[in-house]
Amino acid sequence: MIKLSSLLYMTYFGFAVQYRKTMIGPVWVLLGPTLFIATLGFLFSEVSNIPTDVFIPHLSFGLLAWTLISGFVTGSTSVFQRSKAQIMQGGMTLLDIVAVDVMRTVLHFLHQLVIVVVVFLVFDLPWTLYSWVSLLGLVILIANGTWLTMFFGIVGVRYRDLFEVVSAIMRIAFLATPIIWMPGEFGRGGVMGAFMSYNPFYHFLEIVRAPLLGQVVSSLSWVVVAVFTVFGFAITSIFYRRLKQRVPLWV
Repeated sequence: MIKLSSLLYMTYFGFAVQYRKTMIGPVWVLLGPTLFIATLGFLFSEVSNIPTDVFIPHLSFGLLAWTLISGFVTGSTSVFQRSKAQIMQGGMTLLDIVAVDVMRTVLHFLHQLVIVVVVFLVFDLPWTLYSWVSLLGLVILIANGTWLTMFFGIVGVRYRDLFEVVSAIMRIAFLATPIIWMPGEFGRGGVMGAFMSYNPFYHFLEIVRAPLLGQVVSSLSWVVVAVFTVFGFAITSIFYRRLKQRVPLWV
């Protein structure tokens, strides 16, 4: 494997190259979510008849967590196609490529943390000891993004339609996950309750968002996340050992 310092440099270089010909550079990473929150936050707050100081933090933290989740899921399906040259030259292992891709996704996310600080200041949200649980949730989320990038990367390089399938699913999942709507609007029973209880994206989102909002993460969310984490790493480990040598043939 390549040294960590080299992986970090490649991550930064790839991120910088992406915005080298734009006028404001990486600020675009921050501008998009800011406009989304500022526009839809006040609009949906009015439509849903929810105070802005309640809805906008819910939307902001949920959207940023979703950006990270979506980045892992969608980007994973084409990770090895995008690194075809490195695979064919043998300069990087599959683990190196996954590490760089995960770190690049995290780097994009870190640029957006300014929004979290602004929301806390503008709406005077309290930062408690329990708020630090969000950091644990973020670490768990990144860990799951790692095995997911490897797993979907291998499947995606064999079946190229996976990108289109996953992209369609993620668009539906965004609407089915309480980001632009709040669970309190519909209660936790019936169909809307099912969209939360049986929606893994909701549970991964909650371990990051709930502590920031001063809410306790439900035991169900921790159980779902733990199960996905353990089984995800176990299955991906088997998958990787059996198919890693076929990736150069498929790419």
